[in-house]
Amino acid sequence: MTTILLSYNEVQTLARKAACGAGLPHGVAEDVGQAAVWLSARGIDAVGVVIDALGSQAEVLGDQSAIDALCCGETAEIAFEGRSCSLMLIGLAGAVAANTAMNLTLRYDGGVEPLALAANPAELAASALSLRLHSPPDGGMPMPRRSPRPAATDAAAYAAALGLAARTYVPASELSRAQGAGAGTTDND
Repeated sequence: MTTILLSYNEVQTLARKAACGAGLPHGVAEDVGQAAVWLSARGIDAVGVVIDALGSQAEVLGDQSAIDALCCGETAEIAFEGRSCSLMLIGLAGAVAANTAMNLTLRYDGGVEPLALAANPAELAASALSLRLHSPPDGGMPMPRRSPRPAATDAAAYAAALGLAARTYVPASELSRAQGAGAGTTDND
């Protein structure tokens, strides 16, 4: 398996663009990009997770809706009994935990722990688990584990993500160029 090393910014941007190219709304795509960074910081090929998740847009939208319901207080807990939780959902929940003053706690077969400190999200995805949103008891957030470098990305997943991202590009034309589209040779995005 050939892998590619990306920066956290590249992981986030590629995941967001791939989600947009797959047809997800821009706000959800932004959340997918943040979830990819959270997963990658924990040693998971986040671009691969995103590509797998984008095969079922309904699941990604359902996962995002569940996290939103948890964050706005519509539900106190998301339980996944009878089905395993997706890594994408764990990433979305992890990004929420990292971006809010609330903690998300995982309750699973092996016990209970703050999501920010989850040692191996890949193992958790195979467990029946539930997520609970709560205020930290001492008012502080646990220190998240973050690798100095993102996890390596599988080259095939990278190519698939680039293909999805390309769906968002506008074809070049004389009219678009005359109106300022494109950056010539300086565009590196």
